[in-house]
Amino acid sequence: MTSGHGGSLTSRGERKVDARVEATRARLRTAVFELASAKDIADVSVAELARAADIDRSTFYSHASSPTELLSGFLGDELDPLREAVESTLDEVPDTLAAVGAQLNGRLIDHLERNTALYSQHDGRPNTALHLTLGAYTSGALEQVLEHLHAQGASGPASVDERRYLASFIGYGVVGAVATWLAEPEPRDRSRLERALGLVYSAWLVPAAESTPLRSRSGHSIEGETP
Repeated sequence: MTSGHGGSLTSRGERKVDARVEATRARLRTAVFELASAKDIADVSVAELARAADIDRSTFYSHASSPTELLSGFLGDELDPLREAVESTLDEVPDTLAAVGAQLNGRLIDHLERNTALYSQHDGRPNTALHLTLGAYTSGALEQVLEHLHAQGASGPASVDERRYLASFIGYGVVGAVATWLAEPEPRDRSRLERALGLVYSAWLVPAAESTPLRSRSGHSIEGETP
């Protein structure tokens, strides 16, 4: 069906629906960030979040099954560019693994500094968002790096399962380091966390990580290395 002013009534109706959905998501994002900054997201109820976003419970459940899932989704939206950065960095490796790690860690710390209240402990308990959302991100990013190194023939875990286990082991160690840093009084020293996370990409994990130039995933040599 079309209107006399051009364009279909259906498409205009869909745009109105989309606009309402986006407006609701914006209110949900504001509400869940504010509530999770004041207390752990695991302690936030659906009813509390729905009231803060000025929606009913059924509308909430059309967006997420729980406040934790909702927060993880919004934080995931912020972490997606970091995941893409891992991909692009491995596609066009500029330097050694240690230098690449410094770039990736810098982006991660930028994200942490923007969302300090969301990841900090409340009442001395482990933070749900930190362990679930950030833990999954760091483990996934490290698994990508380990797969890339394996494809290059670097020494390390030989099987997919071993690389997955190692990535989880190190990834949740990163979460522990972040939690320790966030527990420090402000102003926090960013360089302390940078040094700690830098160990992930150093020779204790991968031999010659600080001296051997990497190759891009396309196989191009970097800094004169022979493919």
